Amino acid sequence: MRQMTLVSLIVLLLLALGGSWASDQSDYPNREIEFIIPFPPAGPADTAARIIQPRLSAILGVPIVLINKPGGGGALGADFVARGKPDGYRVFATTNSTLTIITATQPDLPYQLNNFASVGSYIVDLGVITARPGSSWKTLEQLVDYAKKNPGKLTYGSAGQGTVSFFTMELFKLSYGLDIAHVPFQGTAPAKTAVLGGHVDLASSGFASLAPSIRAGQLIPLVTTAPKRVAAFPNVPTMAEKGFPEASVNIWMGLFVPAKTPNETIDKLTKALEKTMQDAAVASAVEKAGMLVDYRDPKATRKLLESEHEAVKQAVKKLGIRG
Repeated sequence: MRQMTLVSLIVLLLLALGGSWASDQSDYPNREIEFIIPFPPAGPADTAARIIQPRLSAILGVPIVLINKPGGGGALGADFVARGKPDGYRVFATTNSTLTIITATQPDLPYQLNNFASVGSYIVDLGVITARPGSSWKTLEQLVDYAKKNPGKLTYGSAGQGTVSFFTMELFKLSYGLDIAHVPFQGTAPAKTAVLGGHVDLASSGFASLAPSIRAGQLIPLVTTAPKRVAAFPNVPTMAEKGFPEASVNIWMGLFVPAKTPNETIDKLTKALEKTMQDAAVASAVEKAGMLVDYRDPKATRKLLESEHEAVKQAVKKLGIRG
């Protein structure tokens, strides 16, 4: 009798725990959600997350806390999310580089694409290569000419090995056959500070991060990765029009969760993100920041991830990049 009672108690306890877990998932979200941004403040991922945070939080009915966790070109934050509990309360708010470029260039990473499920992608930031006004060149042609005559003397700053800014510059070098040394930083903001201070000669990032300094005359835009000339900077050529469309890599932002997160939870996040990107005030804020709204659902985002990852792997072979 005692044995049966003990067994019954264990069964009841397991049922209670199972019922509690199910309840927690069915009424998701019922507490604050963490957005892990794998770069320092002021970069594209951080800027994009701060734009959608208020509206997304209002739709979900819970606070969204933004946590910057930089390191390893975004790999530190990615691993932190991948190892987290798959319950929808820790979301990876990142750029494409952490799941496409780094995974293609660093095979020893503790995470891979299959460790994440897509919530959706939502914003694109067009890339631009810049220099200081006091440089020996004022145009793309002058830079290329100088770099060819002075191999190995120029340096460029990026947000880190394996980021879009790094890959953009490596493709630029490959396109023109240039020898320019890479100086990695922990994010876009430190790289921008370095070029402004003359510690590196060039810097590449998205317009959202560099446009204010360009408008202020602190940086000279030399070339963009946009598919066509940017309306706000009509005199700046594109890599495509210079004959190198394959060097046009742009930064896009997406939300991801650990792979085993329940579909019901992902669906709630996806619907909230889609509704957020349809908001006129959000769209206006995105445009003001120099970026573009480009919402994609989980399936389309996954397809984009996989195709870009494969394209990067092919480019890596040509570039000879090793992790």
